[in-house]
Amino acid sequence: MFRSQTKKSRLLSNEDVTYLIDRADDKFKHGQFSDAVHHYDAVLKRAPNNFRALHNKGLALFALSKFEKSIECYDRALGIKPNASHVKLNKAISLNSSRKFQAAKSLLDELVRHAPTNKEALNARALSEFNLGLDTEGMQDLKKAIQIDPAYTMAWNNLGCFYLGLGELDSAIECFDQTLAVDTRNYDAFLLKDMAAERRERRLKRP
Repeated sequence: MFRSQTKKSRLLSNEDVTYLIDRADDKFKHGQFSDAVHHYDAVLKRAPNNFRALHNKGLALFALSKFEKSIECYDRALGIKPNASHVKLNKAISLNSSRKFQAAKSLLDELVRHAPTNKEALNARALSEFNLGLDTEGMQDLKKAIQIDPAYTMAWNNLGCFYLGLGELDSAIECFDQTLAVDTRNYDAFLLKDMAAERRERRLKRP
């Protein structure tokens, strides 16, 4: 009798799993990423193939800069749902962060091929392309993302960084202005715009 009760106590109902994942998600939303991982692990210990727990654990690990481990979670999730495009996108972002740019680009090529208007995939692919020395392709992807969503501040900001790196300072400042027009508290855009303006000023003062 004791053994059967013990075995039964280790089984989680669907309601129990949902409750535990909700708790983990709440930790994640409040920036308590290590606690979130702990809660997701509690679910996965009893339900190893829970897609939601695997994916969200990957997000929490990414937030902790544990990119390789996040990729492992995404791969396990994709083993359950191979066509989950949002998981592929997050995996590609983790690949970029772990500097595996060619692998990221290959995955993003697939995503864009199936969903040409996926602005997040275009933005992420631009970062892969920039790091692979494919500046022209990267800028084209960012401009496509902006055409899809003119208020997409991440693409505007990244395009500004492209122009800044190329020394096209007027274009860079215009992009950072576009970012700030939508997101007035974007601190990164403020700093980058000031950097571009300072470089432009120094350039103008040269004899």
